[in-house]
Amino acid sequence: MTVAPYQSDLFKRCKEIYGFLSDCQRHATYDQHAKLVNITFPIGRLEPWLALQYLESAYPIHFYYSTAQYTLLGLGATIAQQSSGTSRFERIQQFVDVWKRRILSSPQNGQAIEPYFLCGFTFFDQTATDSLFDAAQVFVPQIQILQCNGKTTASLNYLIDDSVNITRIVEDIRQRLQVLENIAKKSIHRTFLSRPSKTPKVIRDVGNFDRLVSRVLPMLNSPNLHKVVLADALDVLSANPFDIPASLRALGEAYNDCYVFSLSNGQGPVFMGASPERLLSITTTADGKRLTTDALAGSAPRGKTPKADYQIAEQLLKNPKERYEHQVVVQFIVDQLSQLGLIPTFANSPQILRLENIQHLHTPIQVPLPCKFKPLDLVKILHPTPAVAGLPRIAASQILKNSESFDRELYASPIGWIDTNGDSEFIVGIRSALIDGHQARLFAGAGIVAQSDPRHELAEVKLKLQALLGTLI
Repeated sequence: MTVAPYQSDLFKRCKEIYGFLSDCQRHATYDQHAKLVNITFPIGRLEPWLALQYLESAYPIHFYYSTAQYTLLGLGATIAQQSSGTSRFERIQQFVDVWKRRILSSPQNGQAIEPYFLCGFTFFDQTATDSLFDAAQVFVPQIQILQCNGKTTASLNYLIDDSVNITRIVEDIRQRLQVLENIAKKSIHRTFLSRPSKTPKVIRDVGNFDRLVSRVLPMLNSPNLHKVVLADALDVLSANPFDIPASLRALGEAYNDCYVFSLSNGQGPVFMGASPERLLSITTTADGKRLTTDALAGSAPRGKTPKADYQIAEQLLKNPKERYEHQVVVQFIVDQLSQLGLIPTFANSPQILRLENIQHLHTPIQVPLPCKFKPLDLVKILHPTPAVAGLPRIAASQILKNSESFDRELYASPIGWIDTNGDSEFIVGIRSALIDGHQARLFAGAGIVAQSDPRHELAEVKLKLQALLGTLI
């Protein structure tokens, strides 16, 4: 009987995969510990948000992270770890370090893309008993989809020990690839129509933000407290469950200059948003590793005309209150990095970061990074920055804990990934919402200093909340 070319290729590929997995199982048996086995396949062009739309019911745990350069989607969890307390960053880093050494990878018709360790942390290192998310969590996904430079790859991750059935894993790989290819084919013929936004009903303003600002302002007359970043929250109810994938797509279209993200806990609630603020990125260059972080503080609305926009930006650059608020963040980051013996470089004056509906004072800070520093070591010393907590941060954080009427959960917290090379990127989870079925809680914040006007600060957070509300579908 003549075998069709596709069937012949598939048979050959499955045979090769079986051989690779058998070798991995022998390594696991010899080393007496399980291996994290990773197989990467090129697939047809597939929008990760669309893959999430088709697969979110089958994989309730997910991680979505999209920038102008790439989009990363993780579905399901092959391995995972949770932690809490003052050592939560160290424990998660230890988990990453252990499993990085246990990875065995095989590319299929292309370059291997090893597993990403996908991380989320709450604002405070301890969470309430009814908290929806662990204080620290990391997982390696079962399916990892990466869209970059016009190409899409799918990496499948499995835990292999001496007891697993290799034949069943090969069949599972075949089935998962077939599902992904089918979704990719459907997306080619699909017409992407803009879905009408539902009109959510605002239940209540949870934060009572203007009164909170007025209550905190007298504390800022103390020489020991320079800044507090207060958050506001808005509870929203929709007639139908919020559509996470469609909302991610809408966020990406509306705020393509931000980091669009989503993290689920596997039980229903999802934390998502479009953050303009990068906490850090670590990249490998020809000269070694380089750390980049951003000081982002000081805000103003966009102008309705280019001339008005320019004038508002100039006023922002000259505003003593906004410049002070920004300089506090710059100095904090520089001091934290300098205490580690690092030598940061940055411009003396901030630049303007223009977003869709708001503009910020922005100072990128860079530093060559010795290999001894690990991503979560740096996340720990930078979180929370004065841009999302205040200064001094211990005193400011205590005020937040005692004053805000709601749990921040993942709001204003580090969310990001670490790869096997030690490269990493974490954003700060601001301009965000906690979604649970029909309900959403939207978060936004503003930095309060002694010169702050409660009415101005309230207008700023309302602007941020309304921008997010308009993209939820």
